[in-house]
Amino acid sequence: MKKWLLVTAASLLLAACGKDESAEQAKETAAAEEQKNEEKIEKETEKESSKEETSKVELSQEEMDQLRIPTVSIDSPYYEKDLTEQELVEDYMDETGRIYFSLTEEPIRTIVSSTSSSKVSNITNYSDVFINPESQQAYQLQNQAERDQIYKLILANQPTQLQGTDPYEYRTWEQATNLERGMMQMLYLVGPTMNDIKTAMDRDLYDHPAFVVGQEELEKLGAPLVFAPAPQTPLDYELFENMKMVQAMWGQVGKFENPAENKAEFEKVYAQARQETNNLFARINYALTEDGFSE
Repeated sequence: MKKWLLVTAASLLLAACGKDESAEQAKETAAAEEQKNEEKIEKETEKESSKEETSKVELSQEEMDQLRIPTVSIDSPYYEKDLTEQELVEDYMDETGRIYFSLTEEPIRTIVSSTSSSKVSNITNYSDVFINPESQQAYQLQNQAERDQIYKLILANQPTQLQGTDPYEYRTWEQATNLERGMMQMLYLVGPTMNDIKTAMDRDLYDHPAFVVGQEELEKLGAPLVFAPAPQTPLDYELFENMKMVQAMWGQVGKFENPAENKAEFEKVYAQARQETNNLFARINYALTEDGFSE
């Protein structure tokens, strides 16, 4: 309030010293300026009060749950038996070259390869969704309408060199690789959380439940134990590296401490994560115009 009183006083002084004004005109001008500033003070006070009330809002557990990224509970996704690469290919690869297990088929497999001097084990997710085996949660869209929506959104985000490409020139959802489908589902699911955080930042509501929960959810996504679908084609390997980079950025946004006290730095971290998340739309768009599995 002291700051606003100083502003009002300065306005009155400037009004009284106006060039070619009579004492009466100066008085009227000063009164008008005072009224204007009083209205401004009132609006700012209401704004601050509203912000304080909003930031301290308490939500029910159900409302808090609705702010979280929806996941699907699953049984342990680990297959109990180790497999060699040869067994995996001979027993589970389909005619197109894809290896796929649904969430009910224990899709995380341990693949063992041996050399003359060592034995190497790789734990690999052969589903088409991101999985957190520790919490036994999967990031999976639950209906065809959602899958259709994100697929169309991906096709609408054409990189410059693909502007005007006919939708029929893209591989369909069914023809997409496990990784491509997993990334599309994740983009659909993470979008609202990224937007909730941005909205809270724009309104300076760093204590709002939507912001707090959003950070928690992104920290979970950035955890090393969240398994992306394994790459299975040459282009998949490039997408996989892009995805891991963005996943780490989500984790950085989630783990950022005291963002309200370090707004400028947090905004940089968030902006970079948001930009790279958006870039994934174009990367997947491009990938879907290239050959995937053999048909």
